[in-house]
Amino acid sequence: MFDAKAEIAMPAPARLGGTEIVTVRWPSDEEWAVRSRARKYITRRLGRGRSETVPPEPGEPDQKLYDAIALNGSPQLTPAEASMVLEAIGMCLVTNVEVEGNEACVSLNVVTGAVQHRLKVPTAEQILQFRRGSYKLFDLPYGQQEIRFNPESGARLWDQCEGKGESYTGPVPGPHKAEAMRAVVDFIEHRLGPASDDPNS
Repeated sequence: MFDAKAEIAMPAPARLGGTEIVTVRWPSDEEWAVRSRARKYITRRLGRGRSETVPPEPGEPDQKLYDAIALNGSPQLTPAEASMVLEAIGMCLVTNVEVEGNEACVSLNVVTGAVQHRLKVPTAEQILQFRRGSYKLFDLPYGQQEIRFNPESGARLWDQCEGKGESYTGPVPGPHKAEAMRAVVDFIEHRLGPASDDPNS
């Protein structure tokens, strides 16, 4: 059962041999979105059709969010430690996607355990709008591109598709909505693609 109002306690990162405990509240959707929009992913073209994507280093966005949600005299953390805490509580792994008729069911594993989402299958127009709004791409010098993701796009489409969460106490968090929505869109687009045994795939 996931409760966004419950406090979350864990050992301080990289200090597992000690007794320091980090206690945090769950961030608001806006707080998660601010951090996500501030994180810059860099894609570099390496030539011969190859490229690499470099994830953002821990920094001020992680530090600010941790400082805002820390409770009960939790210790000061470095940006790297703050990033570890945020990644731990924000864990959201898709374990299964099923689509039957006009309804999709997505199983997720989050920080408190398994949850499920049920929602209407989005239309083609909604999927295109979701893809356009889910990230921004900026061209940089020397064959590089900067990518910034917008989780609010997926959460907004989840609401439009009348999504419902199971094993939640209270509202479903935006990041969980966004991950469930992305899983449904990926499932639909994969199903429309060539079969795995197609010699042209």
